[in-house]
Amino acid sequence: MTAAPTTSAGRIVPPARTAVLLGLLVVVAFVVRVDALRNSAPPVPALGDARAYHLLGANLADGRGYIRPYEALEGREIATAEYPPALPVVLAVASKAGIAGTEGQRVVLCGVGALTVGLIGLLARRLGGTDGAGYLAAAIGAVHPGLWNADVSLMAEPLASFAGAALVLAALAAIDRPSWRRTAALGLLTGLGAMVRSELLLIGLVLLAVVLALGVRAGAGRRPVLVRAAAGLVGALVVLLPWTARNAVAFDGELVPLTNNSGSVARGANCDAAYGGPFRGLWVTDVALDGHDRDAARAGCFSGFDLARHPNEADAAAQLRADGLAYVQEHRGELPGVVAARVGRTVGLYRFEQQRNFAFAEGRNPVWDGRGTRSFQVLAVLGVVGLVLAAARRASRQRWLLLVPVACSLLVVAATYGNPRFRAAAEPAVVVLGALGAIEFARWARPVSPPAR
Repeated sequence: MTAAPTTSAGRIVPPARTAVLLGLLVVVAFVVRVDALRNSAPPVPALGDARAYHLLGANLADGRGYIRPYEALEGREIATAEYPPALPVVLAVASKAGIAGTEGQRVVLCGVGALTVGLIGLLARRLGGTDGAGYLAAAIGAVHPGLWNADVSLMAEPLASFAGAALVLAALAAIDRPSWRRTAALGLLTGLGAMVRSELLLIGLVLLAVVLALGVRAGAGRRPVLVRAAAGLVGALVVLLPWTARNAVAFDGELVPLTNNSGSVARGANCDAAYGGPFRGLWVTDVALDGHDRDAARAGCFSGFDLARHPNEADAAAQLRADGLAYVQEHRGELPGVVAARVGRTVGLYRFEQQRNFAFAEGRNPVWDGRGTRSFQVLAVLGVVGLVLAAARRASRQRWLLLVPVACSLLVVAATYGNPRFRAAAEPAVVVLGALGAIEFARWARPVSPPAR
């Protein structure tokens, strides 16, 4: 006789034994990431986002404020909101704790990535209904290169993956035991996620809407639902308003709720080179680097913030944003194909080799970046199969909640540009879907034993 699997339906907090076993998988995940950092990860590039994040954190730790990183190396202190502040704050705390070098800070982010594996296990356990589902998902997350190859780079993706998993868990907690406190916690996490990457704000708000809609469907009164809605929105605003107020002071009253990055994205993703040719669907810059001349084929793309004409970064971003939106208006007919290219690049269905090779410039191993995308594709297919099979046997519909991070992330990609690292907030959900899909397929393929005589 075999023991029945331990059920965990409707429970997020696991018993001690399960927590210990999931903890061991978190340790395995950390070891995998540190080993990858030592043996396969390229160095942090001398220029680019990873170095900028490091410099932003160092400036904060030194008390110089949130200032443009590369201009600060030249002795100029210019207020910035080009990058969301969450990762620089984490790196500043690490620096204050004595971890000031890039390699040590990458180890810190490996730890964040390992904790994400624990959240993946909790998600799969809650939605799959058994401890085994949690163990399988956590084991996949521990070795999935789509996660760990991003975790070893000095970028915001480890925090984005952690926040993406945490938001879905918070939504499930609010569904299991509806209360204004749990909805406020979901809102608070939404605000914190927005400080990591902009798509997490969209993910959190959609999850909040789903939680409230399910409350209405369950027969909750109008007043309790409105109270929860207010609690969720206030939770988000508690985080967002201080940052917005700081930006208003730093940029002479300009309203900058999140970042000025929308300007550089709008200009670099909407230009001739980004709409046709080998860079279709990408973000393109014509900034001259290392003494090389500007590439005429990239003329009209992002050429940096024009701080000479617009010393206020928000004003410079507004001009870039206006230029990018004007280009969109003039090339509306080309947009559907460009959007398809953006999404295709992100999920590995368009210019796979080219996109893979770009990973080195962002501090990721190109070979493992490609393998991570292939692994993502397999998990996504398993996830779709699992959802279909689960629907056929009328399993819990709450699994469909995992599609929210996926849909929101791809929507943001469609509106901006393509890059596999933009899957980060959705990657934990895809791992969980893949694990649950494998279990559903095994259940479906298992031969039915004849009745005993």
